[in-house]
Amino acid sequence: MKVGKKKMQKKTKLFVIALTLGILLVSLPLTVLAAQPANKACLGKDFSGYAEDGTPYGDFGPFVSGLASSTQGVGSEFQAHLAGQVPDEVIPNSCND
Repeated sequence: MKVGKKKMQKKTKLFVIALTLGILLVSLPLTVLAAQPANKACLGKDFSGYAEDGTPYGDFGPFVSGLASSTQGVGSEFQAHLAGQVPDEVIPNSCND
């Protein structure tokens, strides 16, 4: 009885080790698929330009105020801008480069 129990424990240990190694081997390549970090300098460059020269929609203050009230918030717009999801036709975006 004890021999059978030891064999079962050994098989269970080997199975757990093999499963853990399999999960690690499968998950390691997923880190390679991560996106490039955003270039945060493009946001500062663009927004300082908007503040100095105005935006295609008028002055900078009302533009930001409109973003805050008519979208999900300025934060989500900043993230979209950094990700290059705002087309240049909408507003000049050097993060699209």
